[in-house]
Parts: sequence; structure tokens; C-alpha cells
Amino acid sequence: EWSEIDQTSGWWTIPAKKAKNGQAHRVPISSLAKTLLEEIEQFSGDSRFLFPAKFKDTYITGTSIDHAVRRSSFAGIKAWTPHDLRRTVASHITSMGIPRLVVSKILNHVETSVTAIYDRHCYDNEKRTALEEWAQKLRKIIYGTEFTDNVVTLKAVI
Repeated sequence: EWSEIDQTSGWWTIPAKKAKNGQAHRVPISSLAKTLLEEIEQFSGDSRFLFPAKFKDTYITGTSIDHAVRRSSFAGIKAWTPHDLRRTVASHITSMGIPRLVVSKILNHVETSVTAIYDRHCYDNEKRTALEEWAQKLRKIIYGTEFTDNVVTLKAVI
């Protein structure tokens, strides 16, 4: 819902009741995501949802998206689900040198290690850096060139 998105500060806050693990989660909005959100806003009209369904005051569900992807056929591409995108992005981000712990924080996984009991750091800066680096890589994949806006790519140091 648009109420979960703060484009000014650049955060998407997923409420605990919607998060798979039952814990509220802050996701930094990369420069690329911000651009996409601005485009989505034009199409969502006065709906409170980013992706409103055909009927008023409802939204396109994950199941609907999953079914649409499964029905679509792409030449030479084996069957996949939208959830596969999480694995693909996580794998690419770690291949870029982002530590697995930061990727775990982006994915909102619950840690059960003894260290996690003591480490209460939120990793917001590290998550933002990682997702901005991923946005830069996506731009290069999509457009074939680096994006040269006022974005400075920083490496996470852990």
C-alpha cells in the first residue's frame, strides 16, 4: 500500500502483520526503485494500492502474479515463479561482494545464531548501499551502460 512507502526518506516499511516472519521490515528504496514508483503512481490513480485490481479497493495478489507468470511462455526459458527472483537477486548481490549477512537482512530472514542475540544493529545503511549497487548493476544489464546521475556507489564494509 502507498501508506507503507515513504518516497521522501526512501523507505518501504512492511508491517509485521504482512511480513512472513511476523517482524516489521524496512526496505531502502534505491534510485531505480524510486523512478519505478513514480511511474507506478501515475497508473494507480487514487487507489491506496500500488497495483490496484480491476475492482475498486482491492489489489493484484501475489497468487495472481504467480498464475500470470506460469501461464506465460517465454521461448527457451524454463518455468519459473516470481519467488525465484528473490533467489536470483540474492545470488547476484552476494556475487557482487555484498556480505551474506547484509543480504539476509534485506530478505528479512530471522537469525538464530548466538551473535544475533547480541547484535542489535539494524543494518539500514548496509542494506541501502547493497540495493543501490544492485540498482546500478540492473541499469547496466537493462541499458548497457552505467547510470550517471548524482548517485555515488559505496561498498559495504563489514
